[in-house]
This record gives sequence, C-alpha cells and structure tokens, in this order.
Amino acid sequence: MPKKQNIQLLQLNNNYGNQYYFPYTIGCLQAYASPQKNIKNNFNFLPFIYKRDQIDNIVDLMPDVDVFGASCYVWNWRLSLEVGKELRRRNPNVLIIYGGPHIPDNDPNFFKKFPFIDITVHGEGELAFCNILETYLKNESFSSIPNTTYFDRKTEQIYHTPKGPRHNEVNSFPSPYLEDTFKPLMDSVQDVEWMAMWETNRGCPFACTFCDWGSAVNSKVSRMEMSKLKAELEWFAKNNIEFLFVCDANFGMLKRDYEIAEHAVEVRKRYGYPHVLSVQATKNAGERSYRIQKLMYDGGLHRSVTLSMQSTNPSTLKDIKRGNISLDDYRELQRRF
Repeated sequence: MPKKQNIQLLQLNNNYGNQYYFPYTIGCLQAYASPQKNIKNNFNFLPFIYKRDQIDNIVDLMPDVDVFGASCYVWNWRLSLEVGKELRRRNPNVLIIYGGPHIPDNDPNFFKKFPFIDITVHGEGELAFCNILETYLKNESFSSIPNTTYFDRKTEQIYHTPKGPRHNEVNSFPSPYLEDTFKPLMDSVQDVEWMAMWETNRGCPFACTFCDWGSAVNSKVSRMEMSKLKAELEWFAKNNIEFLFVCDANFGMLKRDYEIAEHAVEVRKRYGYPHVLSVQATKNAGERSYRIQKLMYDGGLHRSVTLSMQSTNPSTLKDIKRGNISLDDYRELQRRF
C-alpha cells in the first residue's frame, strides 16, 4: 500500500495567558475533507499547529509535509507568511495553500510579493480545499479550481478562477466539535483552557465597505440546523468551555436567535458552562436585540452591551454604505440597557 501524503494545517491564534481558541477554521476544513473516501485513503492529517512561536520552532514541527495550508487574518498574517517562506526553503516540493479573510480576491502583484505560495483560496474554504486535494492526487493542474488563484512557479503563470456562488447548504459541513476533530489536540495538552468560536449562521445581507466579515459581503444568510446548534452547546458545556465567541455578523437579526440564546442560558444552568457568550449584536432589530441581551445578562452569560454607531458624518455613512439607527432609537436602547 503506498505511503500516505502528509497534510499540515496552521492557524496561529492569539492567547490570553493559558487560554487559546480552538483553531476553528482549519478544524472545519479537516472535518469536511478527512471523511471523503479518496482523501481518507491517501492523506494523513498531522496535528494542528495553533501556538505562536519562533519561526524555526514552528517549521521544525513539520519535517515531512506534502501539503501545507494556512488560515490567515490580520493578527497572524506576517508570522504565517514567514512560516511558509521558511517551509519552502526547507522543502521545495511542498504544496503551499493560503486562505482566510486576509487573502485578496484578485491582486495581480500578490505572487510577486509571495512567490513561495502555490494556491490562494477566496471565500469559504471547505469545497475548495477538497478540490485541491483531489486534484493533487490526480496530478492534474490546479488552474481551474473554483474560488482559487494558482501560481505555476515553473512557468510563473497565474490562473485566477473568479468566485462562484456561495455554498448555501452549510449543514452539509460537519461540526469539528461534534466530529471530535479537536479531541487529539485536547488530549495532547494539559495546560490549556480552550475557548471556542461558534457559527449559528454564515453570511451578511449588508454591504458595508469597511467590513469583510467572513468574506461574504452582501450575501444570503445560511442557517445551521437548530438541532446541530443545541448539540454543540451541550458539547461546549460538557467540555468545560468557558468562553464562546459567536461568529455571526448580526446576532439577533433572526427570530430564532432568541431561542438560541434561551437554550444557551438553559445549558449554563444545567452544567455551569459556558460562562460567556460573546455576540456581535444586530444593529436594527432593536426590540429583539434588547430582549436577547437582557436574557443573556440575567442568565449570567455576559456583562456588557455594544451599541454600534460607525460615524455621525453623513458623507462617511454614505461612502461606507452604512446607516446608523436613529438617534431616538439609540437613546431609547441606551436608557433601557
């Protein structure tokens, strides 16, 4: 039987003392890709790399890697680049993939600046990552994979495939929590208090020019099934996860968000966890947002509220395609809170 190819995924997070976030993005990639028959039979996923360290120390953790993938945003961009550059120096044949919100959709100079990268992924990563791995196994060109840009380092040709429609069937993506994708990581360390990022939906209907939330600007909101969300809350509680960061762009925008908050409070009463449910509150559904915030405050899940006002300058608001709630609504919410 041929030797399996090694995949190394990296998502360098900030830490707060001994508190670390699960590397949720790369967890989603592995949870979706690893059960696929061809990928399961031909690839071996190495332990996640999530801790910041000296560049050489990080690269020392991956001496035998065939495929390397990094999830990038502003807080880890420079360090992730240096890791990839050093990995390329040590391993000229490794396939290097970069994704995440920090990746520009179409920058003609990107690969001139970062010629050690082979492929960039734009937007959601699950399907694109699987397509890359399947193409790798076929030894075919990466030039036409949707939502990617491929740099052929031999010819220096760049092949850009525009973003297609977002994948709205998000419930076909398994939960890395419920699939125990993070269990080996949890078992391997004893001194970490884990924090979790949690999606109850994906997408945002607004087009604010300053925002790249999930690289899904002005798009349909796709909802995770309620049964899945309730099971994840149970998982967080049973694994003593104190801090949950809700990744939704506008929590409280959907009517069911009150039910989600209600269930989180009920789970906390039963198990004592989570301690905090951090949300980015919707800006427009004032009454529902107030009820949700009060419910979570009374249930011990948070101690602060954000009322969002981007600017009071009319020209600025027009340029960023964003309107504030009215000052009367703002004052009333402030009074009630």
